[in-house]
Amino acid sequence: PEVVEACAATGAHYLDTTGEQDWVMAAQDRFGASFAEKGLLLSPGIAQMYTTGEIAANIALETPGLDTLDILVLWKGFPTYASIQTIFTILKAEWFHLQENQYVKVDPLSKWDVVVPGQHELGLTVPWGGTCHPVWFKNDPRVANVKVAGGVMNRTVMEAVVATTASVESDIKTLPRDQWDDALAKVADQWAQGMPPRENPRLNISVDSVHASGPLGRKHVVIHGNSNYKQTGLMQAWAAMSLLQQP
Repeated sequence: PEVVEACAATGAHYLDTTGEQDWVMAAQDRFGASFAEKGLLLSPGIAQMYTTGEIAANIALETPGLDTLDILVLWKGFPTYASIQTIFTILKAEWFHLQENQYVKVDPLSKWDVVVPGQHELGLTVPWGGTCHPVWFKNDPRVANVKVAGGVMNRTVMEAVVATTASVESDIKTLPRDQWDDALAKVADQWAQGMPPRENPRLNISVDSVHASGPLGRKHVVIHGNSNYKQTGLMQAWAAMSLLQQP
């Protein structure tokens, strides 16, 4: 929040890669109006895990009459240590989907078997903190419903994610609130595996799939990618370049 406040005070745009839903909602509520008044961009969550799915959704929404987005965000590989730390912070928050243009709380223990485009094996997914897609599309007049499922393609890892989430709910969230951060940090450290092969295009791949539907039709858009962290860097660079070219 301090960096956002500094940007507003100095007239600078704000971008980040942190698409955790609670932060995106807080940024919008606390700073959205002041940034809009000054003609500044406030855009958390410019990253492969969020922006690529948004691009797929907007391609689907080019078809008129679609108001429901069923979004799947998957990648192969493993997050970096810093990403793991960030992921575990979302376990403290409540998560939401968008239903009839209202935020609806998601059970943190939810899990879904999903059909993954491009392979025969089913994937196992979780709400992944709700993601920022429901926040992005809440004020879009075309969209009324947004549900997001996410995770990694390795089913064994996802089964461990489900078990860890259940453990957090039963063993950590029952502790006094001021003990949550330290307890979550210890669990996150157990997941750290050193630097993953994040730039290997054969191992670090991504799939973003959006089923858009509504009274007038259906549309399915899939974006296959690789090197997720490079994608994120490119998105940040492109956004900065675009802002610098504004009059």
